[in-house]
Amino acid sequence: MASRIGGGEGEVFEVTQQDLELFTDNFSQNNHIAKAQYCELYHGRIPQGWKGFEARDVTVKVWVKAAEMSHKYRVEALYQDLLENFNYEIPFLKHHNSTTSDLPVLMAFCRVDEKEMLGVVYDLKSMNTLRNFVDKGEFKWLDRIKVAVRLARLLELLHGYQPRYLVRDLSAAHIMLDQDMNPVLFNFFMLTGGVIGEKKDDTPFQQNRTLFGSYGYIDFAYVMTGVWCEATDIFALGVILLELLFKLTVDHHIDEKTGACIYLHLNAVSLYPLKKSRFSLKERKCSFADKSFEEEPEFNLRDGQKISKLARLCVDRDLRIRPSTKTLVRELQKVKFNKK
Repeated sequence: MASRIGGGEGEVFEVTQQDLELFTDNFSQNNHIAKAQYCELYHGRIPQGWKGFEARDVTVKVWVKAAEMSHKYRVEALYQDLLENFNYEIPFLKHHNSTTSDLPVLMAFCRVDEKEMLGVVYDLKSMNTLRNFVDKGEFKWLDRIKVAVRLARLLELLHGYQPRYLVRDLSAAHIMLDQDMNPVLFNFFMLTGGVIGEKKDDTPFQQNRTLFGSYGYIDFAYVMTGVWCEATDIFALGVILLELLFKLTVDHHIDEKTGACIYLHLNAVSLYPLKKSRFSLKERKCSFADKSFEEEPEFNLRDGQKISKLARLCVDRDLRIRPSTKTLVRELQKVKFNKK
């Protein structure tokens, strides 16, 4: 039986595992969207009349059982991380349910046992994750710019809270696209700040922890210092900008000799070296935009060059030249409606 938390608009239900199975047709493969870090995502549908609801499409996120993880993780520590993340996500989304459309609206949660079933239901009609869509031809230039603008706005909003929020694990695999190509951040495993407070004990240098971000999006600065800041989120957003421009996933490039992955930001750095003077960056015209964009009437070569430079600045080793979220929003909005 479902129980309610709160009342009226924005109420959140506690539901059973059987409810989640009902919504997802017993977690059928036909409804499976993607596997993200420690969770599985499914298309769901609440049937007409369930607890008085009208029929509606939803997204169901279920945390993967820790016992099913790779042996390289310490299972007991991962149990702790899964439960901690679940317990942080519920109050965070309840607090921000109407703050921005770039965060999912929480409808329900399920907690059978942290070692058996943890799940949430979002009021979100999903299409697919951004990672699974970046290389698709139907994902057009202006839609990509819209995604970039909205993600920059979301970071600006989160960084503006006191205490600030830091996402710390921003990646294309953790962003859902809805039916109108709007991005929705759905993974909050490493979120810190704001209503959930500062987390002090989750760096990879502490042996009892298992989480430290997603490969390909982890900032050089964090690797060297173990310290997270706004600039580390900016770095991850820059990698996503590169994915949108290149039409490639972050781990697409493979070294032919070694078979090792060459992450997208490393490829961008080698293609676009920034020549610095004492006073400013020397202008250089370079575009990472895939050639296929030139077939779209909305695409402008100068826009491709501008966004390429923004992305390149975001992933630079020098934190001092990385743009702020405010600058990113301003510059991306200039591009959004430019025409040939």
